[in-house]
Amino acid sequence: MSQEMQNNAHVTLRGALLSYMRLITAGGCLAMVFVACVNSPVATDFLRELGATEFQFGLLGGIPMILLFLQFVGGYVSGRVTRRKPLFMFMLIAGRLLYLPAAFLPLFFSNISGEIWVYVFIICAALCGAMNNFATPLWFSWMGDLIPRRILNRYWAERHRALQWVWTMAYLAVAVYTFFGAGRASPRTTFPLLAAIGVVAGVVDIILFTWVREPPNHHTGQRRMFELLTEPLRNRDFRTMVFFHCYFSASTILAASFMQIYALRVLGLPVWQATMIWCMVGFGSVFIARMWGRLADRFGHRPILLMCVAFKPVLALVFLLVTRRTALPLLATCFFFDSMANAGYFIAVNGYKLKMAPRENRSMYIAATMALSGIAAGLASIAGGWLLKSLGGFSLEFAGRTWINYHVIFLASFILRLTCIPLATRIREANSASTATVLLHMRGQWPLRMFLYPVGLYRSLSTNDK
Repeated sequence: MSQEMQNNAHVTLRGALLSYMRLITAGGCLAMVFVACVNSPVATDFLRELGATEFQFGLLGGIPMILLFLQFVGGYVSGRVTRRKPLFMFMLIAGRLLYLPAAFLPLFFSNISGEIWVYVFIICAALCGAMNNFATPLWFSWMGDLIPRRILNRYWAERHRALQWVWTMAYLAVAVYTFFGAGRASPRTTFPLLAAIGVVAGVVDIILFTWVREPPNHHTGQRRMFELLTEPLRNRDFRTMVFFHCYFSASTILAASFMQIYALRVLGLPVWQATMIWCMVGFGSVFIARMWGRLADRFGHRPILLMCVAFKPVLALVFLLVTRRTALPLLATCFFFDSMANAGYFIAVNGYKLKMAPRENRSMYIAATMALSGIAAGLASIAGGWLLKSLGGFSLEFAGRTWINYHVIFLASFILRLTCIPLATRIREANSASTATVLLHMRGQWPLRMFLYPVGLYRSLSTNDK
């Protein structure tokens, strides 16, 4: 083959890869619309109107995560099937469609007890989560074969950045919807419309993968299932990451499962204000995701992980201390910076597991990190709901404030998040730089230049005055 033909073939392959990556990113953006519609404060208010208790909110947050054990099943199947795409698409579409009966049945059968519809919603959400969990290792295995490793972190960063933009815009749209019209109507009538929009977006997301190429699947051969399941835990370095990820997930979800209901029920925020606050969960990522990707490619995943984990206790502390008067500005600001840490954590963890996992058993390595951490988080969510219910009458007057059962949960999560920091230092990654090296390099990087600019301006003015 001549050099010109080789160059043309290379350009064609590169163009096809760019097209696939754009489709994958577009699909992810539509998935953010789905998530924003079915998991926004409007959904929480919908369940409140149906009479959901704290324990039921704990079940709603916990059961889909416990079902993450299905990722082991999906990981095993991924290594056995010839094609992963059809199974992935069927599972995701079927799961997302389940939100339609969960949202619309209470509207049409209002004479039936709200408690029954709460459990119907929990079951539908759990089944959706189960199908998503089964399909996730197939998707990651597929993406790991499709996207070249040399651009992996940068691509995840760009994709994450685009997804968070859409997340923010979707939440802002929901906030406008609740402020101008939906706030005057019952959540039993407003949530179904949002759910329908979200399901349409979620189904179109999966349909886009019809045009994404699936490379040949690398089968795991005749190896026994138990051997495949335990291989990630026999790898010392990967086992350390799995244990840390489980502990970190449980520590964060213990508080995160109840933040929306706390904002609506205890702080008494209007739904539109709570939605405005939660849109900041994605907004901060937009500014920093690209930088995290570049840093991970250059310095490794471990230092990025350490920096982001060190910031995570702040959010639990803010929820512990926030009042209704300070909630909107304080929580919005905190979520903005917390989303920056979330972006770095997401890129570091995904990059680490794809880097460390061998190609022939990649799906099971991915399942080990996601399934075990999901089970730990799900148990923490259910335990948090049980604790809130058990401490239902708890009240303590101290330091001029009344402390209740929610504050116990936020305090416990704050302490557990702090203990994640020394655990993160035990994670090993060959050829990664020190955290201090990365911090020094970050001083000149966007967006940190934006935050350091006032300091530099002050020093410059002081020097001129002298």
